[in-house]
Order: sequence, then structure tokens, then C-alpha cells
Amino acid sequence: MGKLDDYVPMIDAILSASNPDEVSAKRIRKAIQELFAVDLEPQRKKVNALIVERFDQIQESRTQISHQDLVDKDVAVADKLLEKVNGSSSRSKSNGKISKPRKKRKASEAGNALSQNKMLLSPELQELVKEPEMARTQVVKKIWEYIKEHNLQNPADRREILCDEKLKPVFGDKTTMFALNKSLSRHIFNSQNKDQQSLSSAEDLTAENSASGRGSPKKLPSVDESTSEAAD
Repeated sequence: MGKLDDYVPMIDAILSASNPDEVSAKRIRKAIQELFAVDLEPQRKKVNALIVERFDQIQESRTQISHQDLVDKDVAVADKLLEKVNGSSSRSKSNGKISKPRKKRKASEAGNALSQNKMLLSPELQELVKEPEMARTQVVKKIWEYIKEHNLQNPADRREILCDEKLKPVFGDKTTMFALNKSLSRHIFNSQNKDQQSLSSAEDLTAENSASGRGSPKKLPSVDESTSEAAD
């Protein structure tokens, strides 16, 4: 068995290519075992701690790395790893039959660009980051800086964040490092979508008023009608 540091490049690649809401230390440890054909159970706690440490560092430095280069590299590495794991699992279940290779995912240029665009923030998130608009990557970075600065990670489990009064309106009493992005999705809005929603709401209100007669201006009586009423 090699030194644990030998697995750092692969751990980083998997973390960078994975969904932060779904990835876990256990999944990554098992993937490393499969890829390198090693047994890491005797060092399980050390390996888990290393994975959590690498997750922290990647979250802090992610925006400083060329995003497109990172995605291209890690998607290829992650796909290769998943093909190996899935292929091994399929062979054991189908008595030697090898499953069809998965098609490689294509990096979404639109998604990558969107993560760098300024987004509208909810009032709760604005209070936390002190900005009305900010790119999602910068929001995540600022929140991690805040968590580190105020030492809000649970000492017994570094994956868990114990929220203070400023974080609670956004994340509740506590959250995990893997659930941060999921929680943020409720507080970050595409400005274009927001404008479209406002326009749609205005159109709906106009249609409702027209149907009920509230939106129609009152008709003034004609000269003939006024004269007729005076004669009566």
C-alpha cells in the first residue's frame, strides 16, 4: 500500500468532478480502493480525514483555477474511474458479461458561464455577503471564508457546519459541506428569470382585473344621456 498522499491527485479529481450535494468520503474511499486495488479499511479514518481536508481546500481555491481546464480534466478522469467501477460491478452480476461503456459527459459551456455571471441574491443572503448581486462561485467562496474565519465547523465532524445567527436564515441551525450548494439554490436567482417572472405576474394580474371588470375604466355618460337624466 502506497502512502496516502499518493492518492491525493485522484481524490482531487473526483471531488472536482462530483456534485457537492451527493459526494461522500465513503464513496470516494471505495472508488480509490477499486481503482488502485488496495484495502484502505485499516486506515479508514485517516483516509476520510484526508478526503474532507482536500474538499475544504478545493472549495477555497476552486475559483482561482481555470474552470474549463479543470472540468475537462476531471470529467475525463471521473468517467474513466466510473467506467472501471461500473464495469467491475457489472461483470460480477452478469457472469462475465461486460456492460456497455458509458458515454462521456460533455461539459456544459452555458452552465460554466452561468456560474461566473452575477446573480440576484435573496435578502437573507444579501445580509450575509453584503452584496445585492454576486456570481455563484464568489458566493460559495465568501461563505467558506466566513465559516473558516468564525470556526463554525463541528470539531467532531468537519463536514458539519454549526450555523451562527448570520448563517441560520440561509442554512438553518446546521448543515453539511455537501449540502451548502443545495441550500444556496433557494437564495440565488438568475436576473433574467426574475424579470420574466415579474412580467408574467404583471400580465396575470392585468388579465384577472380585466375579467372581473376592475381593470376597465368607467364609461362617462354621453351628452344625450346627461340631457335625458336632467329632463326626467
